[in-house]
Amino acid sequence: MCSTIVQKSGPMDYMTALFSNVGRTRQASIARDDDAISARPLAIHCFGDTPAMDRFHWGYAPSWWKRRPVMNARLAALLRGSAVWRPLLGQRVLVPADGWYQPIGADPTASRYIRSLDGKPIYIAALTAWRPGNQHGEQDGLAIVTDDIADARSAGHVRPVVLPVQAALAWVDPSTPIINALELACTPWMESTFQWQPATATLQ
Repeated sequence: MCSTIVQKSGPMDYMTALFSNVGRTRQASIARDDDAISARPLAIHCFGDTPAMDRFHWGYAPSWWKRRPVMNARLAALLRGSAVWRPLLGQRVLVPADGWYQPIGADPTASRYIRSLDGKPIYIAALTAWRPGNQHGEQDGLAIVTDDIADARSAGHVRPVVLPVQAALAWVDPSTPIINALELACTPWMESTFQWQPATATLQ
């Protein structure tokens, strides 16, 4: 399971790295809160006139759901038209990050810190039921899109679907047809794009 992302950069660092050549963005006046990341990560959306950023509740549970909120939207479930995720495929957002911690093998304490080779922010595909004006709760929560790891050493684990900048822009664009967005999710960055470090690694 992928459940630990790192958001150490400032909100506008994530916004300008993505939208530097794409017109205006709304200024993000969001205080940094390291303790909130695991429960309320920052996410970028285009639900208004300009791209914006908010803190989202991490975990989605529709009103009819009888189990715990779901933090990860498995790509395979999206592709088969899951009743949980089908209504949200048009409500796509991006979770920016500096990297994430990925479990390795069967030992739950063994993990690696993964970041982009160039040190720039990464953008994780995500879905949400939230709309401007709503509360950030379970019924309006967020789930990151994940895919199974092919490496046998990590059997049973999933990793976030990280999109290159141009694909990320298309993913978060409401005008991108759902079928095209799913194609983007099926073609994320290659393994060689990332740097794997010991779990104790920290950003300088």
